[in-house]
Amino acid sequence: MLPSVRDTHAAYLAGVLGVAALCAGVLVAPACSGDDPSEEPSGSTSTGAPGVGGAGGSAPGSGGDSPGIGGGLQPGTGGQGGGESCFDTLPTPVGAEAVLAPGVEGLYTAYDLGPVPGVPQARLGGCVIRHDDPNTLLIAAGSETADGAIYSIGVTRGPCGHITGFAGTATLVATTPYVDANLVYGPNDVLFYTAYPVNQISQLLPGASAPAVTTSGYAIGITQGGSVSGFGFVPPELDAAGAPRAITWSNGDWYRMTMSAAGEVFTLANATRQVTLPNGPGGFAYIPAGSPGFSAPGLIVAEWSTNTVGTYDVDAQGDPLPDTRKDFFTTFPRPWGAYFEPATGDFLFLTWGAATDRVYIVQGFAPPPPPPPPPQ
Repeated sequence: MLPSVRDTHAAYLAGVLGVAALCAGVLVAPACSGDDPSEEPSGSTSTGAPGVGGAGGSAPGSGGDSPGIGGGLQPGTGGQGGGESCFDTLPTPVGAEAVLAPGVEGLYTAYDLGPVPGVPQARLGGCVIRHDDPNTLLIAAGSETADGAIYSIGVTRGPCGHITGFAGTATLVATTPYVDANLVYGPNDVLFYTAYPVNQISQLLPGASAPAVTTSGYAIGITQGGSVSGFGFVPPELDAAGAPRAITWSNGDWYRMTMSAAGEVFTLANATRQVTLPNGPGGFAYIPAGSPGFSAPGLIVAEWSTNTVGTYDVDAQGDPLPDTRKDFFTTFPRPWGAYFEPATGDFLFLTWGAATDRVYIVQGFAPPPPPPPPPQ
């Protein structure tokens, strides 16, 4: 198995600082918040609030544990501000381990969903709602190891459609060595994911249990800044709509790429470095248009090395503008995966290398657009 620089870094920090320092706030981890990871969510309540975020989306349902990847879930409507918005109150708000920045704390609410039942490894990576089932979450575990895999677990939803907890236990759906911080649906329900430290981007066909094609970042021009960690597609409201973008850990080099159809899969090529982002970035996602507090198109980035989450304005090509960075979370325990779920805009953060890796969720964003169409 290839060694991970982040493994060494995390072990060093834990050994030097000690558990007491972790809980004192030097490097805060979820277990320090006082929550019992073994507790099941006791339920949720719904509330209405004017003009923040979007509700939309799916009715409550019991999850589904069946393997498979694919389908066609459509995003919820609304989220453009004004009118009534519906929110579900979860049983476990975040504690001192995850602090929203002053500029957004009145617009968004964060909760702790806890560890993922049935996932055998720690080190969570990316996640995505399965396209054909709004009550099933696909989640990467064993991230950055040869045993990396994607699991399926049911989610419960409250009266307003927001995710309120996990249902059942996770089951293995795909073997994906070194899977990392983003799972992203592209055209034709193909699931793209990154692999670290091997600097690869792979593609899973619907229902597949192993990748159909794997692209070496080195072969297409991702040659600086470490290995690719995050991946995504430019949203439809921008000039470069549907174009792929990637970022590396630990240097934070941001790359444009081209993409063309190649049968059932897609050819990635012509990676060119554009800018460099600080703080050891991992997973990223484009902020859905109409989200409160974001008047310009933007990007949200998990910043693992500094235990923070940042946002950036982006240009018409979907590239972040480094000078526009703002805090979204001023403190967050080892954020890595980042994802907006399509029905309500709930934002899911996953931790990598925290005391107990777990999932956090933020309500208040507008729903994101659907995956991009096939390239012309």
